[in-house]
Amino acid sequence: MPGGSGALNPLAWQPVPGAVSARIFPLIRKIDNISSNSYLIATPDAILLIDPGGLPEQAEQLALLVGECRQESDRPVFVVLTHAHVDHFIGVLAIPAFAYPETAVFAVHDLGGAVLERGDAKMTQGELLGRAHSPMKIGLHLFPPGWEEDAHIPVSRAFPDGATVTITYSRSDAAGGLPCARVAFGNGPALEVFHTPGHSPDSVCLRMGSLFFIGDLLFAANPGVAGMCGWDQDALIQSLGRVLALFNEDGITTVCPGHGRAVTVPDAVRMLSAVRTDALALSDIAELNCERANHAAAFAVECMEQVNQLFTIMAGRLYYVSYVLSELGEPDTAERMGTLIPADTVDELLEAFSAFAEEHHRGEHVPVNLALKAGQVIGKLERAFRKEELTRIIDPTLVDRAGRLLSDYTVMLRGFSPPSERSESPLVPLIEAIVTGLSVPSCSDEDLLSSSDDDDAFMAILLSRIGTRPLLEDIAFSFSTKERSLSVSVDRDHFTDLVTYILEDLVGTGSDRVAIALGHKGQCALLSIAGNCRIAGTEKTSPNRSFLGSLCERAGGTLTCTEDGNTREYTIALGRV
Repeated sequence: MPGGSGALNPLAWQPVPGAVSARIFPLIRKIDNISSNSYLIATPDAILLIDPGGLPEQAEQLALLVGECRQESDRPVFVVLTHAHVDHFIGVLAIPAFAYPETAVFAVHDLGGAVLERGDAKMTQGELLGRAHSPMKIGLHLFPPGWEEDAHIPVSRAFPDGATVTITYSRSDAAGGLPCARVAFGNGPALEVFHTPGHSPDSVCLRMGSLFFIGDLLFAANPGVAGMCGWDQDALIQSLGRVLALFNEDGITTVCPGHGRAVTVPDAVRMLSAVRTDALALSDIAELNCERANHAAAFAVECMEQVNQLFTIMAGRLYYVSYVLSELGEPDTAERMGTLIPADTVDELLEAFSAFAEEHHRGEHVPVNLALKAGQVIGKLERAFRKEELTRIIDPTLVDRAGRLLSDYTVMLRGFSPPSERSESPLVPLIEAIVTGLSVPSCSDEDLLSSSDDDDAFMAILLSRIGTRPLLEDIAFSFSTKERSLSVSVDRDHFTDLVTYILEDLVGTGSDRVAIALGHKGQCALLSIAGNCRIAGTEKTSPNRSFLGSLCERAGGTLTCTEDGNTREYTIALGRV
């Protein structure tokens, strides 16, 4: 995400580098899908508003600035869209200062112009975001059919408000034939428009002086963005390559994204290269439509509940390890524990999602907003904790489950089915391995003593001994079956997670006895896991049944749960092979 290493100062007029007599007022917003950034440029002969955004209050602020500019020198107003998604333009539709075509000329790529003129809520994402709009009149269609026939021949256009422009179309040889339109407003600096489809068919990038306005190109491979109606993997990859080639030319110094702060060209090159790498891996993703947004939002809530619990447990284990190490006179190692999961960062992310979810449920209930917020938080969580080092200190099952949950949501949001790598597996050895891993300490006293001559090995074993706590260590456990040769088709990782969640639920609700029984009925293997739950009201702390059911489906089976008095029993049905 753009972090703000460019040279533009937000909310202030400043010269446009490399464009004589042009000034720019950047209105930079925190990254969200409600409204884009806006960039207001004043030249001697025109006022250009790039992407007015999605909020009326943002448009009102821009209208005041435009009014001040016109008082200084009355000039025509052009509203230039990098693409026709509602978060980039819908805020101005009720603002008189931008009434079209009398007051302002809207300039959009021809494909986007057609979308806006027919009020296509699907292509503008209005349907997905719950922000439909009426058809608009677009004054200037850029790259209309047949534009190449008049390439290099200046064409003048006049508009009802008295505005005139001269457009010259060409292809950039330096950028692999990237289509370019040079739009001149009188004798002042011109605006160069480059057609860069992929995020949407009508996406364009703009250049004035040394500033390059990139729309949503930096985000076009993000989960929940890739797959929107009109997204095109092949076109995006080609556009990214052409823009990267364009940056090799002299003159461009600052890249202005549609969301987030401006960045320098070296940073943009690094970021766009990463976007291209991500885009290359996104073949055959599903379209992000309303139905999938609903599914993603529901999964987001379930997923984040479990992620919250897992991170809370892991942070608690690390805190205990740190405390013990401090008591043992190892303050440096104790302090390092706090870097493995930055608790403040994780808490802030999880609290932000919780607050957003509460506001979402009280407000307009636009599912994609919740799904995208979860994707944003999960992406940051994935970067926040040091998985490999954690697995050597606390229970690997905790760390692995957290990692898989984050990964499953990201994959699902991208439009793929959650990963499920099913294979034929003997069921009894698999169950025994899960139970053993939850019953036996990761290292023994003998391991600790035998490593006493090696400080590094001793510390590693000590950390693991302190940080791991076998779930079934003090539980009376039984496993009965007459089907020791039974094999099933199962995703081993997700099955392991499912059984672990179930056992945690039973232990957490007071069970001191757990019984596992394995049998079969027809072509299904039936695995029952039962415990004598002894704590009243435990349904409030149990895993979400819908979440467990979805996890069981990813493992390759179906799940039922029954309760009879003080007994809770889960039954997993898996296909035999």
